Amino acid sequence: MLTLSKTAYNNVRGDTMYTTFNVIIRPCVDTTGYWATCYMPDGGVNTDGETIQEVESNMFEAMDLYLEDHPEITDYFLDFEVKNA
Repeated sequence: MLTLSKTAYNNVRGDTMYTTFNVIIRPCVDTTGYWATCYMPDGGVNTDGETIQEVESNMFEAMDLYLEDHPEITDYFLDFEVKNA
């Protein structure tokens, strides 16, 4: 399991906190690539790529776009888990 990091600030409490989002990476059955899902309370963020490294990079970009609607989270952890099926 690989964890890449950033930091989050809690505007409600006024202190620094870390927000962790769990990302599941699975092989794609239709291609030789991979797809990833990060489950959220209001839905999820999905992406894909040819390699695991590309999927991780794409997930950071997708999360940055998702978090534009959530200004209370400025930085975050993505906790990647690779599943075989």
